[in-house]
Amino acid sequence: MNEETGTAPSFVHYYMRKIRIASVSYLMEDSPHTVEFNLNRAAKYIEDASTAAAQIVCLPETVTTNGVPNSNGKPEVSDTWTSFFQEQARKHSIVVIAPFFVSEGKAIYNQASVFSASGSLVGHYRKVQPTGSEARWVTPGRDFPIIDLGFVKIAIMICMDIYFPEIARIYAMKGAEILFWPTTTHGPTQSGLEAQLRSRALDNSLWIVESNLAGH
Repeated sequence: MNEETGTAPSFVHYYMRKIRIASVSYLMEDSPHTVEFNLNRAAKYIEDASTAAAQIVCLPETVTTNGVPNSNGKPEVSDTWTSFFQEQARKHSIVVIAPFFVSEGKAIYNQASVFSASGSLVGHYRKVQPTGSEARWVTPGRDFPIIDLGFVKIAIMICMDIYFPEIARIYAMKGAEILFWPTTTHGPTQSGLEAQLRSRALDNSLWIVESNLAGH
């Protein structure tokens, strides 16, 4: 009790929540992939995550086009991918984080789209820091959205974004609880990536979830 004001002190009450998350290490074959092959594999991973009672599944960066031969370096884009992942989320009643290239006018973005368990598109993040090779084609994003799923507030950064500490700090200051990091990278070293992930988590009191590639 505050003797001067006669009021009781206020307290912030914290409670524990159990959130089950699936993170996909996407297997890369030696032989070239096709978009259809990638979509079918992604659908199986989403089904597996749902069977394991996960509430959220995060797929790796550029999941639709990984390993797909490209003659000019310009990423393939399709308007059908959004509806595909919407249907998978609805079919398996799970939140799906699906990163793939999207177009808007003449611009191409490296985007992670978030689909609710009912299949609605509830938000997206566009990679702010494209790699050197991407910069020829990909327009950088400009926003750092917090996506409220109702049971948790999430944020996303993609691949090269991990090298910029201010991104995780912005998200923490905006109220993110879990930060997802879909990527397609193995370097410069695996230990270096782990050190960066640990640092971003510790510095900002965030849970960070990585989804990457496996195999070659």
